[in-house]
Amino acid sequence: MPGRTFVDASVLVRLFDDDEPVRQAAARALVGDLNGPALVVSGPVLAEFAETVMVRLARPLAPVAVRRALTELSELTVVSADASLVLAAADTAEEEELGLRDALTLEAAVLGGCDRLATEAMRHGTVLRGIHVEDPAFGGNE
Repeated sequence: MPGRTFVDASVLVRLFDDDEPVRQAAARALVGDLNGPALVVSGPVLAEFAETVMVRLARPLAPVAVRRALTELSELTVVSADASLVLAAADTAEEEELGLRDALTLEAAVLGGCDRLATEAMRHGTVLRGIHVEDPAFGGNE
């Protein structure tokens, strides 16, 4: 039985990034796999995703499309970010030598009961806090 995978904003953005077809296909395979792991996101990940696809893509999405995507993504398990999560992330950032954003993602994955973290932002193949970091474009299951 597949475990739980935390999906970072970097991967969610690729779902809509037509300029990166290989990464887009990998992200779509992960998110679209009905027999795959349960997927988990966090509130900050959803916010970063929305800002990135509306502002930073070469071809930004219209607000109505972003709202539709957020509605669908909110059907996944969503980890809330509260002060205790941010404080844990601050400790993890120092311990693991990560930026606070990456540490917040990692701590949300821990809180969400995940065994995998799908991201382009951290080194593929590492294990942090017991979670396997995987870039879906590299195949994910090494």
